[in-house]
Amino acid sequence: MTFTPTQSAGGVFAQDVWTWWQARRLRYNLVLAGAGWAAYGLNAVLFYAWGRPIWRDWQGAMSMTLFLGLGFLILMGAANVFYLLGPAVESVVKPAEPARFRATTFRMGLWGSAALPFVFPLVNLAILIGDH
Repeated sequence: MTFTPTQSAGGVFAQDVWTWWQARRLRYNLVLAGAGWAAYGLNAVLFYAWGRPIWRDWQGAMSMTLFLGLGFLILMGAANVFYLLGPAVESVVKPAEPARFRATTFRMGLWGSAALPFVFPLVNLAILIGDH
């Protein structure tokens, strides 16, 4: 399959739109992974700060980490599907200033996605405060 300058894979997005968004996908995924690890660590710190250890031994810690890690990888896959909203919205809206639109939309999506894993420790903090 050959691509013309106005097509991407499947002809869904303009090539420049697709190229711009794809060039930032690795950064997006690295920020998501870092946010996931930070939220997991914060959650563990919260429980230990309240004197409620969440693991009895290293086997429990390992199994919980693997289980939650697998779940987070599935959620990262879903986040990457939602990442396609960036080029999709740009293709529909056709902004007058594409560079500004892309930068703003990318930042909003990046920070919103990076904040989402912290909902879990925030809910646990509310539970810990409520039980205290």
